[in-house]
Amino acid sequence: MTESKPAIIDQDVRLSAKVALTGAVIGIAVWGLAILLERFVLKSIFCGDPSAAACTDIATYAGNIAAVIMAIIGVVVLVRLSVFRPLLIVLGAAISLWGLAAWLSGLSMLEQLCWSVLLYALLYSLYAWIARIRNAIVVLVVFAVAAVATRLIPIFV
Repeated sequence: MTESKPAIIDQDVRLSAKVALTGAVIGIAVWGLAILLERFVLKSIFCGDPSAAACTDIATYAGNIAAVIMAIIGVVVLVRLSVFRPLLIVLGAAISLWGLAAWLSGLSMLEQLCWSVLLYALLYSLYAWIARIRNAIVVLVVFAVAAVATRLIPIFV
């Protein structure tokens, strides 16, 4: 007689809260780093002529660069927390939130910060839950569905 393992790997509630908190902190850091990159690095490089094509999308570039840098840090933090499949979590959040700076560009600074924190916390939690599925094929299918769904939602809203 063999023991069957549960389909979902058990995870402590405290660890789930730490993952959500990590996502929130990453959201703050992405927002802050994007502003710093936009104002002090990318504008000085690309906006010598304000009508330059690259200058019009500078917030998007800054946000995407910040997202990549903070994704690397996010993986390290999740590994240190001993979270199961940390790369999958961070990759999912990065795919889902790619271009977030462009989506939030028309909002006030406080609204941008709040949305960034909320979305990163929610998506880190979502992908951490998905990563707990034991079967690798099922994980990849659910991951793909979630990633596509989160990319399509902003198009229709």
